[in-house]
Amino acid sequence: MAKQEKALVVPGEAEPFSQDDVLVPPRPKAARGKKAVWNNSLRIASVVAIFFIWWILSLIFPPTLIPKPWETLAEAGAIISSGNFFVEMGSTLRRVLVGFGLAMAVSIPLGILMGTLRNMESFFEPPVILGLTMPGLIWAVLMIMFFGLTETSAYAAVAITIFPMLTISIWQGTKSIDKDLIDMSNVFQATPLMKIVEVILPQLISHILAAIRYGLGLAWKVVVVVEMFGFSDGVGYQVVRGFNVFSMKTVLAWALTFLIVMILIEFGLIGWFERTVTRWRPRVEAWRR
Repeated sequence: MAKQEKALVVPGEAEPFSQDDVLVPPRPKAARGKKAVWNNSLRIASVVAIFFIWWILSLIFPPTLIPKPWETLAEAGAIISSGNFFVEMGSTLRRVLVGFGLAMAVSIPLGILMGTLRNMESFFEPPVILGLTMPGLIWAVLMIMFFGLTETSAYAAVAITIFPMLTISIWQGTKSIDKDLIDMSNVFQATPLMKIVEVILPQLISHILAAIRYGLGLAWKVVVVVEMFGFSDGVGYQVVRGFNVFSMKTVLAWALTFLIVMILIEFGLIGWFERTVTRWRPRVEAWRR
């Protein structure tokens, strides 16, 4: 006797679903809107908590060590309003983006090759792992000694430092893709380029986005270190100037503007890019609550 299935109708949803279905029906728009407001409220509360702890510490330690939060914010506002911020941050951003772009241009094809061809994996695995264990500070020193205090040294230091981490992320992601889709592409006689563009890359989106986030975060750190060694512009140079006069307020103000730019890039540019390239994916409810 055939098993009878009873359709369950969820209020507010257009189509019913079976008891045996494992997919969770999408939430109504009102519920999603409340959830988004709640998540944003939690993020704001987290920032407020950080500033509250900062204010408490400023009451315990002298102003030369921990200035008041509003004094630091005023200093950051003065830096931005003077126009100096855009010049210095522009120099740092240029070095980050160029070095990061060079690393991504090599890491994506190399990671895909290592994930698909065993011979390539065996050949490139030792240098990639060794490069990952090398501290970024050492790479920065080596590039400055090799290229001098030039833009090339900053680009090279960023690219070489983040290259192994990006490659490993793409490499491991390629090894975990669905083999059935690869077999299906073989059945349809897809060319190697078609397999990469239409089968492999769409499955690597999450790994590429994770690599972008980690790579940019590490690139910022490396660039600031390089700029501290003797560059005449950039955020790292301004931080060293504040250190030389022992102005904690100046150092924290530049660090704060630095963090604001990172947040804008993360939640603005990268967030928009993630929503755009993953729009084709069905929304899946996570197990966590």
